[in-house]
Amino acid sequence: MRALSILIAIAVTIAYPSIASAQEAGYEIPRQEHVVLQRLAGEWQFERLSVPMNDADPQRLGAGVITAEMVGDFFVVSRWSGTVYGMDYTAVQTLGYDIDRKAYSGYWIDSFISFCWELRGTVDEQSRELSISTRGPAPTGGSTNFRERYQFNSPDSITIIGEMQQDEKWIPLSTTRLTRKR
Repeated sequence: MRALSILIAIAVTIAYPSIASAQEAGYEIPRQEHVVLQRLAGEWQFERLSVPMNDADPQRLGAGVITAEMVGDFFVVSRWSGTVYGMDYTAVQTLGYDIDRKAYSGYWIDSFISFCWELRGTVDEQSRELSISTRGPAPTGGSTNFRERYQFNSPDSITIIGEMQQDEKWIPLSTTRLTRKR
């Protein structure tokens, strides 16, 4: 028992200066905003659906898997793979919370387009919905604003509403349902 107490005392003595040094050096400590990123980590199945038209049921646009892992406590990197629009699909998303800018930020790249999407986002305090916005190539030419609204239904279920801005309105493009595998 005495040996265990000595080992604990030595461990605390060694670890404390490291913690104190990290704080003195200006390293950041994770904040509440980083908890949202942790909710995205894990293994997921996704299903992408079209927006229902004329009271018809939505069509299945694709499905696959997502593997998302935390990089420390500040970033999540998600790797998507599957079949979307009948073609093989891969994508990588990085997302973090920038303490100085008070906003989420990251990048999205995928196998369908040679454009790197720069992401910016916020969390709505009332709905707790994560909204990620970007600007990029529009389907009809030129560029426009896009956003995805992440609705956290439960720890194992997320719904992502994809939208495109036309004039002053947000037009729904697709719904992606994520279900945690583990």
